Order: sequence, then C-alpha cells, then structure tokens
Amino acid sequence: MKPDASATRARIVIAARDEFSEHGLAGARVDRIAVAAKASKERLYAYFGDKETLFRAVVEDGFARFIDEVPFAVDDLGGYAAREYLHLAAHPEEHRLLLWTQLQGGMATSGNDDIRSVIAQRRSAMAVAQQEGLISDAFTVDDLFTMMFGITSAWMTAPGSDCGPIDDTEHRRRASKIEGAVRRLCTP
Repeated sequence: MKPDASATRARIVIAARDEFSEHGLAGARVDRIAVAAKASKERLYAYFGDKETLFRAVVEDGFARFIDEVPFAVDDLGGYAAREYLHLAAHPEEHRLLLWTQLQGGMATSGNDDIRSVIAQRRSAMAVAQQEGLISDAFTVDDLFTMMFGITSAWMTAPGSDCGPIDDTEHRRRASKIEGAVRRLCTP
C-alpha cells in the first residue's frame, strides 16, 4: 500500500515546526527534519522545494491554527489578548516561531496574502471601532495592535522571565492581568 502523501506532508510540517522553533531558519537542518518526520530529504524537497518555503509553510500552518483557536473580537480586545496569551503559552513553539520570523525580517509572512489579509481585516475593524468611539483613539490602530501584542507576549520575552514550567493557575492569573491591561489601553 502506498503511503498517504498528506500524512507525510503533515509529519514534515510537525517535525519542521519543532526544528525551526528550536534553531530558526538559518540553524535548522533539513536532514534532522527528515529523520524526525520519518521521510526522505527528497520527499521533503518534493513537497516544499527548499528550506525557506518549508519555514513559510510551518508559519502559515501555525497561523491558521491560531486563527481557528483564538477568535478575534474587536468589542473585547482584552479578552482576545488573554486568549492569545493562553494559546501562545500552551504552544510556546508558536511564539518562538513568531520571534524567529521577526528575526528573519518577517520573510515568512511578507509574501503570504492570507496572513496579511487577516491582519488587515483586524486593523480595519479596530479603525471602525475607533471611529465609532468604541475603543480609544489616543493611539493609531498600528500602535494599539503592536502594544496589545507586546502586552500579550511580555511574560514570554521579558528579560529575567522564568522560563520554567508554569501551572494553570499562574497562566490564568497572567491572562487576567493581560486582559485588564489591554482593556485599560483600549478604553475610550
């Protein structure tokens, strides 16, 4: 029986997520990804062409999962930020991939119309909410969007942060603080 191509492709993406989140694009090794995915390097190149394309596929996969699991609500940006934190805390490899993407100059998202479209829709919804007086207009939408993410990821990126395991109670406490901070930031 012939192996399922979609299952092989999925294994490659999962193995690549682990490798890229640990080593970034430059440090990741295709041979380690192939071994972890139980696939040949030839199969990996047949599906993705090159390492950069595979990196983009991993980022796109994570972003699609994030969109499905973390609903955006312009009328509850504090709650959205708390959900975003809880998602990233549950999937630290996704946060590391975001950081690696930024270090790569945003190359994984720069050519992706789906990611850019979702971000543009969210910024547009926030601009409308500002015009309607539902959220603060003390900052531009871009500033608010950036500051919200900064608040959301603060515990994961702050110098001296405890990188050890955190229990659910502490994650919920942090999510509550994030929710409150973003609500205060966005209150008109």
